[in-house]
Amino acid sequence: MKPTSLLIIVPAALLLLACGHDGVGPGDEGLQLDASIGRSTIAFGDTTSIVFRLRNLSNDTITLSFPDSCQVLPYITTPRADEVVYPNGGAWGCFTVVTSLVLAPGAERVTAVLVRGAAQASYPAIALLPGEYRAYARLDHPRFPIRSKTIAFHID
Repeated sequence: MKPTSLLIIVPAALLLLACGHDGVGPGDEGLQLDASIGRSTIAFGDTTSIVFRLRNLSNDTITLSFPDSCQVLPYITTPRADEVVYPNGGAWGCFTVVTSLVLAPGAERVTAVLVRGAAQASYPAIALLPGEYRAYARLDHPRFPIRSKTIAFHID
């Protein structure tokens, strides 16, 4: 084997090894999915925001590759039957297209859901009737599924 061949093969092998995490930096322990709400009790007719933050807590850039357009997916459920009321129909419709999410050290991806106590609401608000609800989000990554804590809220 020629010495120039080694100069090509060795860097190529190292590059393949570096990509062996399926797009995730050194381990998945650097990712955290947080959930917060503006107000846990809102009056009928009022609005609040539920915010989900996917954070990179590591010192390395993390790149996640997804087989579709779904990445951070928020859900709102009823507490008794655990019925999904958001998204409508209970499941997200995702496009079959490869997507990626790149988070530098300390960076975050924010997904917010605007909730309105109402029978109807205009986009982007989600209308919810009076009652008890729960909200959470999932990272829809095939190898690194993460779920946020569940937040309880009430609409009067």
